[in-house]
Amino acid sequence: MLLQYIQKFRLWLRQYPTARKFLKFGIVGATSASVSLGVFWLLSLQFPALNLMSKAIGYVMGFFVGFTLNKFWTYIDQTEEDEKYLLKYILVYAFTFLVYLVVNFVFDHFLNPNLWFAEMAKSFQLDMTSLWLIENGPLVSNVLAIFINIFLNFFGTNKLVFKVPEPNHLFD
Repeated sequence: MLLQYIQKFRLWLRQYPTARKFLKFGIVGATSASVSLGVFWLLSLQFPALNLMSKAIGYVMGFFVGFTLNKFWTYIDQTEEDEKYLLKYILVYAFTFLVYLVVNFVFDHFLNPNLWFAEMAKSFQLDMTSLWLIENGPLVSNVLAIFINIFLNFFGTNKLVFKVPEPNHLFD
């Protein structure tokens, strides 16, 4: 029964190639973000003083997972063998990496969004959640920076790296 719903969804999704690309990009993004967060978390447990370095290493690991999956799954029908996608991808992600680090730094040292969310959780009488948010500021900052990067990376990957054609020109 579940397979039937999946098959119907896939047939429906074929009508909307841009939505299909976005869904695939989202799956790749979730996978690479999970890798990035996982590496950050593991490194920050071992080396708590190296917060920003742990985030940077996690980002780079997520980058390579994302590039590989995007090239060979999301944009497979738009890649050409002799095209230099990695260089373009590196340039887009180098820019968004700098944005990611700046956002993390500003969040960690000036804006402290974990305190905003902790206050919100407290207003809903979620005291344990509020305490967790207060104690995990760098993780909260990292998650928010990743969400900002998702939008920047989607735009850059689609418009500058793999150059997704307009929907009416997709099958020309």
